[in-house]
Amino acid sequence: MTDLSKYNASAPMAGYIFQSRLALLRGLQLTRKSPQAIISIEKFDDVAFETEDHKNCLIQAKHHIVPKSLDDKSVDVWKTLKIWMEGAKSGVFEVSKTSYMLITTSEAPAGSAMGKLREGNSPDDVGEAYDLLLKAAEDSENKTTETARNLFRTLTEDEVCLLLSRILVIDNHPNLTNVFEELSAELNIVAPTSPNLAAEYLEGWWLNQVAQHLIEERCGGIPVQHIILKAFEIGKLLAEDALPIDDPADLSVKEYSFEDEGRLFVRQMRAVKLPDAMVQDATSDFYRAYAQRSRWSRESLILEDELSNYDDRLQDSWKRKFEADLLLADANDEPSKLKLGRSVFLWATQESTPLRNVVEKWITAGSYHGLADQNKVRWHPEFEQIALNDLEGEKNA
Repeated sequence: MTDLSKYNASAPMAGYIFQSRLALLRGLQLTRKSPQAIISIEKFDDVAFETEDHKNCLIQAKHHIVPKSLDDKSVDVWKTLKIWMEGAKSGVFEVSKTSYMLITTSEAPAGSAMGKLREGNSPDDVGEAYDLLLKAAEDSENKTTETARNLFRTLTEDEVCLLLSRILVIDNHPNLTNVFEELSAELNIVAPTSPNLAAEYLEGWWLNQVAQHLIEERCGGIPVQHIILKAFEIGKLLAEDALPIDDPADLSVKEYSFEDEGRLFVRQMRAVKLPDAMVQDATSDFYRAYAQRSRWSRESLILEDELSNYDDRLQDSWKRKFEADLLLADANDEPSKLKLGRSVFLWATQESTPLRNVVEKWITAGSYHGLADQNKVRWHPEFEQIALNDLEGEKNA
């Protein structure tokens, strides 16, 4: 059997997700102390928090599925120090005004340099950490850390000790899964009945923010204040009697394809000769509304009869509208029937029939298309006959 382990990207992927999730958690916690702070990802460091024009907190996040030892010759230690030493030497940030954090799922052994840089360390601890790292820099023969160790030896003891005095090591940190639990705990205050779901929604929004930050290379970073504002917004949506609503662009559902031409709700639109662009937009509404309604059902946020009652209300509204317009239009020829059908269709797609707190047009429109797909509503007054004629034509073809 071929060994495919070298192609396994699960560990790096877990590291990236850990880094993003950790930034969200720290940002949420920081809103209490520095709500004006800015978060940057992969700009100054893995994660950076900027306040008052200073890059005042740089974080290196190290995640290992199988925890490693953070000893004095550790690759993680020297890779981290290399980044911070190079940043200080190039003047990107001023050491005396910057805090450095190494957050890792690994463990710093007792008596190690990183073990001496945990919270509550003393000047003596910093000095001992320097001695240990200097010895490791001289004794290690690891080619991976060679550049970092050489750079370390070019700095003076005062320069290194200043840097070390600004470093806080947080080892044995909760892993990827447990960080999510901490995030949920932070959201208890805004969504006490469903903090896990609130965390899922907040993280979904956050990942989109991070993606835009990275792809568009936004210099300004992401304001910490945006996190708490979004958290409160989600909390309101998850109130006891409220339904959470996704951004339709985030639902990642199927878009229109030629295969949809066989669906009844599309054939209904073709029967009144709607333009292609309108058919495609309506198809998106159909799939997005279906996805949102399915999510509510999966997460037990809505009762089954609540959705069926909602559909009954839509069908009743359609019936009243359709019958009234049919009476007034006196549609006796095909052009007037097409005009009537289009008018009722446009009315349905512009309605905002509330479902609890949800008033989005795409939910109402998509639900109407769902009813059209079941032939419970129609646009063309004679659609049933048109459908029968089409079926006969297919049989005779």
